[in-house]
Amino acid sequence: MNTFTVKAHLADGGLQELTFGPELLQQLESLQKQGYTGKQLIDRLITDDWGPPPVFVEISGTTSDGRIVDVRIPYR
Repeated sequence: MNTFTVKAHLADGGLQELTFGPELLQQLESLQKQGYTGKQLIDRLITDDWGPPPVFVEISGTTSDGRIVDVRIPYR
């Protein structure tokens, strides 16, 4: 099973790490096609319930067909 690591670099200097399955990538691509970017994309994809908000979020992993995913989304 493919997993994707999400690292939220928080405004207070903290780091929150989460792990998701392959559905994360499918949802990311779907939301991007719908025009979501930045804060709206992150809030819909992961959560909108942050303590200190992220400055940016990184998503990384490898798909089942070997494609490397390395995405950085600014939270603005």
